[in-house]
Amino acid sequence: MIHIACNIDGNYVKYCAVTLVSIFENNPQSNFCVHIVATGLSADDEQALSLLAARYHNEVRFYAPDENLLKGFKIQKFSKRISMATYYRCILADLLPASVDKVIYLDCDIVVLGDLRPFWDTPLEGVGVAAVEDIGCDEAERYQILQYPQADSYFNAGVLLVNLDYWRKHHMTQACIDYYHKYPERILFNDQDLLNSILHKDKKLIDLCWNVQDGFYRTPKAMTSAWKNKFASVLKNPVILHYTNRKPWDYDSQHPLRDEYFRYLALTPWKGAIALQNPWNRIKRFFRLLPFYVGIRKPKYVDLRRL
Repeated sequence: MIHIACNIDGNYVKYCAVTLVSIFENNPQSNFCVHIVATGLSADDEQALSLLAARYHNEVRFYAPDENLLKGFKIQKFSKRISMATYYRCILADLLPASVDKVIYLDCDIVVLGDLRPFWDTPLEGVGVAAVEDIGCDEAERYQILQYPQADSYFNAGVLLVNLDYWRKHHMTQACIDYYHKYPERILFNDQDLLNSILHKDKKLIDLCWNVQDGFYRTPKAMTSAWKNKFASVLKNPVILHYTNRKPWDYDSQHPLRDEYFRYLALTPWKGAIALQNPWNRIKRFFRLLPFYVGIRKPKYVDLRRL
């Protein structure tokens, strides 16, 4: 059994369904228990996700956390598209049953394109989490704000293999709450900053294929052999594809693998819920991308066919 956790609100049910279908479709040899941490989901929302999992002989469990646990927390960056649900991953150890000793946490702007078993089997002895470096891990200012050494690096919190036993032993829920209330001015990138602050010494950094973020696909200033050696293979063959910036469901998305999202959307009850079905969105997309079509602006993303 592989345990998956997602934090959502009512606005993200459809996107969660896409993430789950992509997992189930590409991991038929594994059984999954999905833990959905959310408040305000309707009975129809819960039923839709439960039926979707049942179709693949998997299970969904729902958890409604006490909102007072995060009293005083605020959303800083990306407040237009991120809700307080983002902080729920910080309290997973207290929400999930004690019998669950580890869990793969996934954001729901993700599609899974390969076998999760090797990720699930990552050794976690002595660490609280296994994760991939964030695209912004080289930004010195982050470490100045968070006040820990840059040598410890900075991970993206959208894909995590969480050692729940470690979290319980070290009282991670209370540590996160205490840190936030003590240093609220340091927490700009929400739960990601908070988790990095708490776990910067107690993590394992893993291969990029487990969290291939939007920024990795952006056209580099120089496409050197060193860049290609690091990125070419993983960009063409991601296991976990993470749409961290412009979402594939946005009318003007240019992500080279945006169609992967629609492939799995077509296997959910929301099949056909595509922005470009609206003629006005198609017109807006044309004029938004026209400077790229005619060469006035350079491509934002790499051409995977040329890697």
